[in-house]
Amino acid sequence: MAKITIFGLSGTGTSSVGKKLAAELGYAYFSPSKFFRDKATELGMDFYAFDALVSVDSKYDLELDKMIEEYGKNNDNIVVESRLAWYFIPDSFKVKLFCDFEERVRRVAGRDKVTVEYARDKTLKREADGVVRYAKTYSITDFAPDALFDLVIDSTITSVGEIVKEITEKLRRNLINSLDGI
Repeated sequence: MAKITIFGLSGTGTSSVGKKLAAELGYAYFSPSKFFRDKATELGMDFYAFDALVSVDSKYDLELDKMIEEYGKNNDNIVVESRLAWYFIPDSFKVKLFCDFEERVRRVAGRDKVTVEYARDKTLKREADGVVRYAKTYSITDFAPDALFDLVIDSTITSVGEIVKEITEKLRRNLINSLDGI
């Protein structure tokens, strides 16, 4: 049984990797991004406007983070893709994806069907706001140091399939090593 959390900034491929990994392992997949997008729609806002609201009103972050924490406590065989899932599910196998900034922006622009310039501006703003939110709400000032993760992967030119393979191989090695210790 395993709990896997995947961290990555916008455009690193966390959703694509998380969905494929969960499908390959037969695990449940949970993405708080869907919660945020659904909440924005419910409030009649686009995603970026909602993100700006969240920057000044922590109730949505707190609601989501409590949901992640409870999900992690009550479930096994899960893949959770979220910036702070590693923090709220401390007994998880923690994966960090990183990617060249310009490639991330290009991916975000394609996903959101906006210009690269717009995606760059919104990504920079969103990430800066996130740093402030995490520090204010949780006193987390460095929310993704490599040392906190079991596996760190550059997704700039690595395919989703290759990343999933790397994660599953590392999980298997960890399982074998833990069984050897028994």
